[in-house]
Amino acid sequence: MQNLLIQISHDELTKLISNAVRDAMPAEIQQATKKPFIKGIHQLATFLQVSPVRAQKLKNEGAFPYWQDGRTLLFDPDQVRDAMNKTKKAS
Repeated sequence: MQNLLIQISHDELTKLISNAVRDAMPAEIQQATKKPFIKGIHQLATFLQVSPVRAQKLKNEGAFPYWQDGRTLLFDPDQVRDAMNKTKKAS
């Protein structure tokens, strides 16, 4: 049995490992990792196209769920969008 030595760069190795890990993940986890969370009130305000004060008021009223990581607020864009669509339909 012969030993085979292959020389690749750091970037090639990183890409190879990343692709292997992504291929090994179930589809639902792959989908979940693709969407970034909205981080903080200012990003939420930009996402909703409202002022930061209005975004804070909506959060305080419980218009949509959020998580807190330390001092950072995290919002799921899909849940925010769904909540805002339900609010529009109710009006």
